[in-house]
Amino acid sequence: MNSISGEFETSSIVPLLTKPVSRTTIFLGKVTAAFLTLLALFAFLGLYITLGGIFTRGPQDNLAAIPIGVLGLTLATTVWAAIVIFLGTLSKSSLVAALGSFGVYLGVTIAGSLIAVFLGQTSVLLYAPGAGASATTRSCPGFIGNTGEATSIDLGTGTDWLGRLLVEWVIHPNILLNYCGVRFRGGSTEFFALSADPISTVALRSLGISIGYIAGLLGISWFAFRRAQILE
Repeated sequence: MNSISGEFETSSIVPLLTKPVSRTTIFLGKVTAAFLTLLALFAFLGLYITLGGIFTRGPQDNLAAIPIGVLGLTLATTVWAAIVIFLGTLSKSSLVAALGSFGVYLGVTIAGSLIAVFLGQTSVLLYAPGAGASATTRSCPGFIGNTGEATSIDLGTGTDWLGRLLVEWVIHPNILLNYCGVRFRGGSTEFFALSADPISTVALRSLGISIGYIAGLLGISWFAFRRAQILE
């Protein structure tokens, strides 16, 4: 949240812009540094968890999917980083960047989930940043909680779940994810099927939306940074 807005708050942007580099180069440098930092962090955590799993549980299957998961997780987090940079660049305030992005998160999580579950509008969450609509490999009618089925998979379908979705697509390329709704009739709770998508569609949609948010938000931020007036 301080990567760009902090420069304006402390006026360190003034000497920075006296260097013989363009504002575009400065902006891309900050964005690249943020992305590489996230990638290094998740790569370290992925390696740590992988080695820990091998040492404690022996040989593991599907280790080739780990780099895909790490990249997906990095892109998913970059979506939120892009939101923070977007708010910070436009407002030039780290506080606005922090509270604004937190507000977006709460709004999408709370309001979006209520709309999706009780009104059956899962499409609202499919194209919003965050966890997205909940999906399962189980059938929806009568579905309550986790039944303990070994073959069942419960996933979010939004940008936050991009890493997991890509991994599941690699490991289980033919699974179908069901979206379940809930309604109240006669004093009882009834679960019903809303729609269904193959894992490939869900993963590619999440990937495309993530890239779209990153490109769109950072594009606007770059334009605003280039146009920003510097007051000494």
